Amino acid sequence: MTIAPDPTVAPSVDLDKPEAADRGKPDAREMHYARAELALALPDHLALREVPLTPDPLEALANAVADVREDLGESADVVLDLVPVSPNRVSSRRRRLLAQARRNPSDGPAIPGMPQQRGNRFGFDLGAVMSEIATEMKGNQGGARPRQHHQQRVTHRVTDMKAAMGKLAPGAEPVFSMQLLVRTCARDEYRARMLLDQVLAALEPWSGDNHLRPVGLHLGVTRVRADHWIYRGKFDRRFETGLFVPRRHSWVTAQEIAGLLKPPTKHNMAPNITRSGGVVPPPPAALPTWTGQRGLLPLGWVAKSGGGERLAGVPLKYLLFALFLGKSGFGKTEMSLVQAIAIAHGGFGVLFLDPHGDGWTRARPYLAHKELADRIWEIDLTSPELDKMVGSWNPLSMERRRESEIPDIVQYIVTGFAAALNWSDSAGRAKTILTRAVESLVYLSWHVCRAGRPDLAPTVFQIRTILTDAVWRTNVLPYLPKDIRDFWENVFPGYSKEAIPVVTNIIERLSSSNAIKAFLGSSRSTYDIRHAMDTGKIVFVCPAGTGDVDRIISSLLIYDLFRAGLSRRDTPPDQRRDFYTFIDELTSVDGASKGTLAQITEQLRKYNVKLLAMTQMAQRLSATTRQGLLQNLSILSTTASDVDEATLVTRRWGKKVAPDTIVQLNRYSYVMSVTLESGSTDPFRVRGASVEDLYGDYYRPQNEKLLAQAIDENLQRRSVRDILTDLRRLDSRLRRFIVTLPVPPDDDDPVGADLPPDEPDFDEAAPPDPEGPDGPASGLTSSGSAATPRVHDSAGTVISGAEPDPASEVPDNVHPINPHQNQSRLG
Repeated sequence: MTIAPDPTVAPSVDLDKPEAADRGKPDAREMHYARAELALALPDHLALREVPLTPDPLEALANAVADVREDLGESADVVLDLVPVSPNRVSSRRRRLLAQARRNPSDGPAIPGMPQQRGNRFGFDLGAVMSEIATEMKGNQGGARPRQHHQQRVTHRVTDMKAAMGKLAPGAEPVFSMQLLVRTCARDEYRARMLLDQVLAALEPWSGDNHLRPVGLHLGVTRVRADHWIYRGKFDRRFETGLFVPRRHSWVTAQEIAGLLKPPTKHNMAPNITRSGGVVPPPPAALPTWTGQRGLLPLGWVAKSGGGERLAGVPLKYLLFALFLGKSGFGKTEMSLVQAIAIAHGGFGVLFLDPHGDGWTRARPYLAHKELADRIWEIDLTSPELDKMVGSWNPLSMERRRESEIPDIVQYIVTGFAAALNWSDSAGRAKTILTRAVESLVYLSWHVCRAGRPDLAPTVFQIRTILTDAVWRTNVLPYLPKDIRDFWENVFPGYSKEAIPVVTNIIERLSSSNAIKAFLGSSRSTYDIRHAMDTGKIVFVCPAGTGDVDRIISSLLIYDLFRAGLSRRDTPPDQRRDFYTFIDELTSVDGASKGTLAQITEQLRKYNVKLLAMTQMAQRLSATTRQGLLQNLSILSTTASDVDEATLVTRRWGKKVAPDTIVQLNRYSYVMSVTLESGSTDPFRVRGASVEDLYGDYYRPQNEKLLAQAIDENLQRRSVRDILTDLRRLDSRLRRFIVTLPVPPDDDDPVGADLPPDEPDFDEAAPPDPEGPDGPASGLTSSGSAATPRVHDSAGTVISGAEPDPASEVPDNVHPINPHQNQSRLG
């Protein structure tokens, strides 16, 4: 009797989630299997067909399983088990085959040395015997005939032995006992059977004197095979456990089954074959294993002897410059981030020029640590938001700089602009105007910084002001050296009006981006790459990566890096800290740098500045940059690339790797060579490591907000809105303040230059004209009295947009000048 269940008792519910490995897989009870055990159909001394290796015999087998749907749980497995047969057993088998051939001459060759029997009911061929007797009698009549007859008997002997023993004749070792199992699986019973028939058909090329057939019990009209319940359990146990129970007379030689033992070759054109990627030398044994050591640069996973992989690295002491090439999206940036994070945690200084800012977004959670917070700088030029906090960089600022640095500052700014705008030697007039404008503003910056007001230093946007605002320019001329004043007063008016827009066009482009305008529009600099080098800062600069504006910024930053590296000559060599510069999308930066990158590779090595660059195509680099990098490389790495690009790289390796090998590389796979103590290594294969895999323990997304606050403090970042507001007022504030400073003496003034005055020639001397072109006297003369000013004091027409102030009015923000204050770095 069946007891009804109690409706008040709720059935138990299993709330455990299935294992991740089992999710999405079909229930095993829904699957259908088809099985077959293959054995030799004829006596095993008869050979299978020796299938040639070209074309690849496995191509048919690969095509047979090409439509197997793994996502639906389908499978097709061919299991070939081989056990070597001892030589004694093989020799015993040969003797039995030979004895059998002697006992049954009608079934095959006769006794060794006798001609093959034609076969009749008497067991021998009388005609053949008589022919042999006649040959013997004729042979006695000549001297050379017996030898020929002896050779024929030896030939018959060898031939007959091979025919009697078949594939087991001497020299056929090694010999194996074979077990060949095939099983397919599918949701549909007929689908599983179809897959099995496809596999069996793919093995037909091995049919020769012998062939393979499914094993089973022959019942006349049908055959009971491995799928029957009689054999199914034993088959599955052998298939899953490897139990070796071969059939009788299942011996095969290595030559017969060589096509089944080898892996697919390059001649196999089946699309479902996993390719090895070509021949690449093994990794050098001297390559150290990276486990997080401070002095190693991680490279990725390499094969190790005995199987498996290890995470390799290269000593930083051998690293000078590195070049990473290959297709977009194949792992160049990922490798660079892995290396930059390792270097940053190792205590070294890093500059990562990251177009678009994607690299910084990935690296930020792994750098959000309290130990690194005071070393991290972020310059994000990708966001146009006015409330965005940004750092500032004023290339014209003379704060903490010496007056002797002015020529170098002017040169790198003008060179950066000219390179970014592709100005050639034919643009000499534009370069001259830009040079004088920058030089004038740098001298103004020198004066206001000496006066204790670095917050009023001019920026690059004042280039437009000094070129277009005549009144503003007139007010600052007295504070410039005489040669610069002469240019503005005598040379500049002679230029046509069309020359000025060529230069101001640069500033107009920079003004089109709020982020860049804020980055370059503050009087005081918080970004100082030389300071970052000397203190081990971690700097990520993220330009937008598009347009001429970013080319100008990248060019200025690269040239500033070069200038700062050279300036380390004032530091003893043993006190220069290593500084590593990563540049992504090198091609776009190289187009704006115009040889600066090559100079970095040639000159900054001695100043401990290292460069690691990534680009898709080395052929798109300028010839100067490409030659400079390839000449001084410590690491050359490439992912998959175009065949022409691959040929360029493999030529550097002496053709030890074929270009086709590079073309066929998978994503996040590299071929690279590095420099070790013994010199440059042969190229070797590397599997890329991801940031998540290596630095999972360093992941701190909850600290990103605190990291942003630390960066605000490190760079004294301000909002874009505040910087742009101060920039709009800077022209008028600087003009009002500069006129309160004492006018420096002329370069040819004897008093100002501490030189004895020249005695005038009374014959040529003339009384000074009080109403001369310089206007009424004011300032200091050579005798100490009021001197004639170089320009007039009237406010004139306001062009810059600021309201004119009375000349006697002193702004509230102007502090008294301390004559003992000196803002020079060394003063």
